[in-house]
Amino acid sequence: MTYAWIITKDKISSDDVGTTGPASNNSELEKSLKAGKGQEFKMFDDDQTLYYEGLIVGDYTGFEPLDDFGMPNAGCTAIAYKNKSNVFEII
Repeated sequence: MTYAWIITKDKISSDDVGTTGPASNNSELEKSLKAGKGQEFKMFDDDQTLYYEGLIVGDYTGFEPLDDFGMPNAGCTAIAYKNKSNVFEII
């Protein structure tokens, strides 16, 4: 799968804003993200505390930012995307 994501808000420390992934991401996809395009996501810890917000583009299943970054970097355990009603829903 070809996808890329970017962290747009770091609710813990702001050090991770602008972090992109995965390491092998496509530069065209990364340009789209930096232009503000993509599907919004939010990552939470097991207490439902919001840690990160970001965008993802490309061919993905939904768990990639969590698996690539949220879980190993901060122990995030859940990711949410906007549903058809434009409300964030944990997948």
